[in-house]
Amino acid sequence: MVTTERPQVNIRLERDLLDELDELATAESIDRAELARRLLREGLKRERVHHALRTYREGEVSAARAAEAARISLYEMLDRIHEAGIPYELDASDLQGIDAMLGVRRPRAAAREARARYEAGPRPDAESGIDALREQFRPERVRWLFVGESSPAGGTHFYRANSNLFRATQEAFAAALGSDVPSGPAFLHVLRGRGCWLVDLASEPVNRLPDEARRAAVEAGRDRLAGLISETGPERIVVVKASIAPDVRDAARSAGFKGEVLELPFPVRQWKAEYVRRLTDALRNAASPRSATSLCRGRRTEDSTGRPSRASS
Repeated sequence: MVTTERPQVNIRLERDLLDELDELATAESIDRAELARRLLREGLKRERVHHALRTYREGEVSAARAAEAARISLYEMLDRIHEAGIPYELDASDLQGIDAMLGVRRPRAAAREARARYEAGPRPDAESGIDALREQFRPERVRWLFVGESSPAGGTHFYRANSNLFRATQEAFAAALGSDVPSGPAFLHVLRGRGCWLVDLASEPVNRLPDEARRAAVEAGRDRLAGLISETGPERIVVVKASIAPDVRDAARSAGFKGEVLELPFPVRQWKAEYVRRLTDALRNAASPRSATSLCRGRRTEDSTGRPSRASS
């Protein structure tokens, strides 16, 4: 039998604190010393998490390092960061850590080959790490291809789980599929498991460019998008911004795409409710057994928590 060494420690306590400790120990029918040890362990755990959150908020450590310091999983650390309302950005190493924990294997060689075809030329998104994040969440089988205009210029992004588009999309999925759809970074795993992937027409942020330059950047991405549609063969394309719908449709025609193109407004200000409502309706229709674009089909998917599971075929 293994025994745990317990050095004796003397500590002075205020009388009212000692009385409260005795009262609680009596109520729970345990020894005062055992209760004190339990409270100390729980208090230390809370303080480790608080310290990790504080250092993460101040930019001193990554999410992965914060998780190590708090002695909790990276998955739980990301949830704690989200619950605390701390602005966060995920990097590729954080997401690799989540994949390793969940036992999700990504086809690295195939991903690198596909990324090379998609990037075709200088891409600021590649330099900022967005392309690496996007590739982390590329499904093995793309069923719904979401197409946006570009990455935001302010540093937020859908695949950093901190943008308006991310929050509105999560809200729609939760409304359509149930309250067990997670928020925060865990939702990105749900999307990947259901075959949903978001790409952008422009290879650089365009929302602060003059109109002419913005238009040119979008048009320059049409051929690359056509190649991606041809390569992935999605069942449905979801356009996330009315102004880019003609460009996306041109790229889809060039790729020989015969499926449905769903056009949605970008979910900002008064358009958010419309985006959520229409995407929710589309998701509910896709969940129907009669739907030709069901997001629940496939040989392998992930459940609402992002963990691998078997799906009905």
